[in-house]
Amino acid sequence: MATVTMTLNPGDRPTKEQIAEIKAASEKPVKFTDDAPELTDLELSEFKPANPKYYRPIKKLISLRLDTVLIEAFKSTGKGYQTKINEALWRGAQEMGIVTNSK
Repeated sequence: MATVTMTLNPGDRPTKEQIAEIKAASEKPVKFTDDAPELTDLELSEFKPANPKYYRPIKKLISLRLDTVLIEAFKSTGKGYQTKINEALWRGAQEMGIVTNSK
């Protein structure tokens, strides 16, 4: 079986032909070898995005009551304070053992 490669640069959109080629390749069986063994569920759960810049986690809008002092402290750090709160919650949840993987 021939290996087909293509290069897409950030911001490029694949052509219809490239999309068809990718879909066709995804339907072929995967052959695992000693050099490329099947990954375990644990190994898969530890994957991180190769380029976090392009990673967009699914977020959910909720209502949350926080102490005013805490909110003002984060707001005083400037733009992106909600992202900073999210990151602080992740770190705290990891330290507590509530979540085991990173974003």
